[in-house]
Amino acid sequence: MATISNSLLSCSRIAATAFPSSLSKARFAGTTLAPSGLGVSSPSKFALFAEWMPGQPRPSYLDGSAPGDFGFDPLGLGEVPENLERFKESELIHCRWAMLAVPGILVPEALGLGNWVKAQEWAAIPGGQATYLGNPVPWGNLPTILAIEFLAIAFVEQQRNMEKDPQKRKYPGGAFDPLGYSKDPKKFEELKVKEIKNGRLALLAFVGFVVQQSAYPGTGPLENLATHLADPWHKNIGDVLIPTSLLP
Repeated sequence: MATISNSLLSCSRIAATAFPSSLSKARFAGTTLAPSGLGVSSPSKFALFAEWMPGQPRPSYLDGSAPGDFGFDPLGLGEVPENLERFKESELIHCRWAMLAVPGILVPEALGLGNWVKAQEWAAIPGGQATYLGNPVPWGNLPTILAIEFLAIAFVEQQRNMEKDPQKRKYPGGAFDPLGYSKDPKKFEELKVKEIKNGRLALLAFVGFVVQQSAYPGTGPLENLATHLADPWHKNIGDVLIPTSLLP
């Protein structure tokens, strides 16, 4: 039996060296290579690797069970379990806001109704009137809008914080799932991953919008894109990063 177990361990080490990419897909810590009952005192274990960086060790607290968990936490922010759960919830909420914000920025500009930067200029004008898609907003003065937003957000957050189940806080269902996507558990898990992936993409997109607006004040993302496509060799990120004095 000892010979068999030693052979198995030797084969496992060879496999780990020859096929690291295969072993990097191991999801659960504690998976042993040798079957139980072979008299192995210290069984070898699969190494967990982060999927976002080949060869990078996966943190022990990121076991791949959460939607969109690819072992990414270079700063170790999720080492404390309570913090990790709060970060998961915060990320998901920010993702949903970003997925609302990005089309809200792109669609009005595509329709020729102005860009998102100029849309908020009314707030800096005393007695300014808010508009939406070119139409005046009822009670559209700044103090009234801020009061409505404060009360609405406070009510929603209070309702969410009353829920103690971490999963229900993130996926409440009910009125927030009118099409019943969560009824199929397998499909629901797939949709969770798709949601977090699209949400992260939206977060990056919004950061890109902010950076573009900072580089070219008063312009929207579609205007920036059109300018780049018209002259891609001169209107690009180098136009911002490289001082004009260094350009020919």
